[in-house]
Amino acid sequence: MHQYHVLQSGTIILKPDGRRVRSLEHRCTAVLVWPEKAPVSARNTVLTDPCFTFRGFQSAQNRLDRLGLSFDDIGRIFVTHPHSDHRLHMPRDAIRRRFPHFDPRDTAMPGISAVSCPGHSRRLHALVFCAASGEVWITGDAVLDEEWLRAWGFYWPNGYSPEEIIQTWQSVAMIIKNADVIVPGHGEPFRVTADLVAHLLAGFPHATYADACEYEVSDLLRERLNEL
Repeated sequence: MHQYHVLQSGTIILKPDGRRVRSLEHRCTAVLVWPEKAPVSARNTVLTDPCFTFRGFQSAQNRLDRLGLSFDDIGRIFVTHPHSDHRLHMPRDAIRRRFPHFDPRDTAMPGISAVSCPGHSRRLHALVFCAASGEVWITGDAVLDEEWLRAWGFYWPNGYSPEEIIQTWQSVAMIIKNADVIVPGHGEPFRVTADLVAHLLAGFPHATYADACEYEVSDLLRERLNEL
C-alpha cells in the first residue's frame, strides 16, 4: 500500500470543444508517492512528471511544507512519457541536484508497477500502485483530464495518426477496466464510477475511429460497468 499527494495540480488551456482558456497555464500533474507505513525518505519516494512551472513549483513547496517535507526528501522521479511538458524542469537555480529515475523493477520499492499505455506517445507508461482509495493509475496524457475523457477527446495539436488514436482508446479502456482512481496528465484525480463508465460507454460510438476498435473497447467498458 502507498500514499500519494498532488504537488502540482495539472491544468490545460485547450478544451475538447476547441476553446482556449487563457486564464489557465499549461502544466502537468506532479504527484509524490511513498509507502503507506514507512517514514518518508529519499530511499522510498517517487515524484511523477516533475515539470514545474514557476507558480506550480511555489505551490509544490508549500504543499511539501504542509507534509513536513522538502525536495531533499524526494529520492527518484518517474516520467510517464518523454514530452517536454512532463520531463524534469524546475525554476532556474531552485534545486541544484540530480534525481535518479525510478525503475519499477527496483526491489527496494515493491508494489509499484509501470504499465504501457501507448497512443499519446508510444513510450507512455502509467505508474500503478494500491492505496487506501483502491488501485491508483497515474496516467500521464493517456487521460488528459476528466473533461477530455468524458468527451472522448485526444490532444489533436499533436497530429495523431489513425493508429495512434486507436491505441489511445485501447489504453483508455484498459485504464478504466482496472483503475479505481485516475490521476490524469493535466487535471485533478478522480474516481472511476458506474456513472462515468456508463457515460463513456454511451459516447464511445461517436469517438474518432471508434468503429476500428469498438469491440475491444466497449467490451472492457461493459465488463467494468458490471463490476461497479
